Amino acid sequence: MILKKDIIIALSKKLSLPYTGTEQDWDIEMADSSRINEFIDLYHEYDLAFEERMTLMSLIVASYDDYLNEYDVSVDYRWDRIRAMLSKDKRYFVELIDYWSLDNEHDEDHIFKITPLMRTV
Repeated sequence: MILKKDIIIALSKKLSLPYTGTEQDWDIEMADSSRINEFIDLYHEYDLAFEERMTLMSLIVASYDDYLNEYDVSVDYRWDRIRAMLSKDKRYFVELIDYWSLDNEHDEDHIFKITPLMRTV
């Protein structure tokens, strides 16, 4: 999924992210497992434009994957909220879901920590 630069800049400012403009994978590089709740709240509390929601969801998923890795857990209470958000607008998040699901990969050593969860969406 290609994220638009103007949306990245706007969200980076809104979230006070350390964006420099040189990031190749903004959502992965700006992911912050300690701010997942804040990102989810922003997704729900503000009247975001469609592309802002798409970009923010990319950040949420990348941050949640970081969390799962950092704490070596398979799931926590926030997954239900994230799954509901993805499921509600699944047709818009197909590329994001496909990316993290790695449907053609079956070797557990070559998947993301969030992959088994994303495969349930």
